[in-house]
Amino acid sequence: MDLPRRKEFPEKGVIVIIPESAPTVEVNLLEPPAFEEMPVDPIGFHPFRLITNIKMVDTTQPNKKVVAFDKPVVVHVHYTKADYDLTEAVRRPLCLGFWDGTQWIPYTSSKHHFQLVSEASPEDGGWGIFEVLAWGEPPHAWGT
Repeated sequence: MDLPRRKEFPEKGVIVIIPESAPTVEVNLLEPPAFEEMPVDPIGFHPFRLITNIKMVDTTQPNKKVVAFDKPVVVHVHYTKADYDLTEAVRRPLCLGFWDGTQWIPYTSSKHHFQLVSEASPEDGGWGIFEVLAWGEPPHAWGT
């Protein structure tokens, strides 16, 4: 049976689910660079709260990054009521994005199966969930 493995980072509100079929992977959180190092395109994704970078390495070769998977890695990132309220104020939907090294890219339902799942109580916020088959250690941010 192919069971996933979970790595939780409660202090950052991040859960990473690695498929069991993946090589032995260690998941580490890195602090993201400052916003100033990642300019925003006025007509694109507008980040407002940096979350983290996620680094995946092979436990048998800790200097080797794991960048490709045969089954998707699923990542859950918590959003707060304040995050959601901010998007309501600017009348744009809440979205999770990543910095690709040159620009901010929003996760989409069609490419990343991105979805928002609210907690039972709106006061508790909810989760942005996405899936990827390739990983490049990008900084992540909530935005619109």
